[in-house]
Amino acid sequence: MYDNISASSTDLAEAKRKFLEKTTPNEIEKYQVKRRDKNNNSLENVFEEWYQYKQGTITEITLKKTRSHFISLPESLRQQAISTIRTGDLDKIMKEVKPRKYEELRTLFNGIFKYAIASGIIQHNPVSLIKFKRAERQPRNAFSEKEIELFFKRITLLEFELIKQGAYLLYFFGLRPCEVDEETHIEGDFLITRNRKRKNGKIEYKKIPVPKEAQIFIDWNKPLVFNCTRITRDRLFKKLLGNNDKTAYCFRHTFCTTCQQYVRQDIVDIWMGDSAQRLIGKVYTHFPDKFMKEQMDLVKFKRFNSLQINNF
Repeated sequence: MYDNISASSTDLAEAKRKFLEKTTPNEIEKYQVKRRDKNNNSLENVFEEWYQYKQGTITEITLKKTRSHFISLPESLRQQAISTIRTGDLDKIMKEVKPRKYEELRTLFNGIFKYAIASGIIQHNPVSLIKFKRAERQPRNAFSEKEIELFFKRITLLEFELIKQGAYLLYFFGLRPCEVDEETHIEGDFLITRNRKRKNGKIEYKKIPVPKEAQIFIDWNKPLVFNCTRITRDRLFKKLLGNNDKTAYCFRHTFCTTCQQYVRQDIVDIWMGDSAQRLIGKVYTHFPDKFMKEQMDLVKFKRFNSLQINNF
């Protein structure tokens, strides 16, 4: 196959002569479209190229998840030449997975095939005919007063020691569980942590005033992390919260709900690390530390010490 060959001149005969000259055996090879070796264009090889391309543009957590999803695919599909994969091949797999994985697999497939088109490996995207269906999210709610009481009572048990430090951070700062890591630290009256929900790998940090109540519970002399793996963390939180429909992410909803009872929404948006829909608070407003600390001092966090729990 050859790329577009063209020649021009104000004189038709001259234009024809130039065109024919470009099609001679010695010249036409310049316009031949270079085709990659089909043996190297398996779905797996293209995925590896795409994976390397995406590094630095999305978070490492998301990258690891995409690799995990890809490895879970049948080996026969992974080794198949990408040019021979049809919509039906993908649709058959998509019909056998749960809604959330369906959503993530379609996104993964679409990224790989769009990359292959942009790289000149294939011409058509077989994913385009597969409907994108967003999985229904389970609503997360703030903890009730009784559930907060249970949390403060159970978190002191020895079996939850590995997650205690991090659990207090979730409750008093509204962090996402993935934001409790080695980058989390204290600077004066503020907690500094990486905002893990920025697009395209953008690095951004949140600066949240330390609530007065947090000083009683958090040991600032110890690392502000979970002292266990993510799997262990999730298992312990499930047990801590009573194996019901509540998850560690509900601490974030509780923090937001609590703060909104005392300070303005745009202030809470900044502490949460969420982007406000309006420009005010997103671009033009930069609150001084003194003001932010005063705002946090207005917030009253529900907490229970051992005496309160026994007398509740």
